[in-house]
Amino acid sequence: MAKSSAPNLYVRHAKNAAESLKSVLRANPWEGADPMEMVPAATVASLLIDIVICVENISEAVDELATLANFVPPRGIVQPITSFDDDDSAHVITVNE
Repeated sequence: MAKSSAPNLYVRHAKNAAESLKSVLRANPWEGADPMEMVPAATVASLLIDIVICVENISEAVDELATLANFVPPRGIVQPITSFDDDDSAHVITVNE
């Protein structure tokens, strides 16, 4: 079995997005807004930040288990690309020998 390198990229992007969200929340975008309107948005933002932390912990645990199971490093890279056709997904696969 081989380790996957893709989750690390996605976790890094999620962490960056969570940090951006925290910055927006610290900037107080709801100045003068009704507190009852702020609660749902703040709750969703808080849950998203918590989910990112949980996903990061899961990713680290999976990586540790892969190491303990002696998975080999990935041989290739799968990179999603944007498709302008009716096809919903397309991938580029690079195999390094």
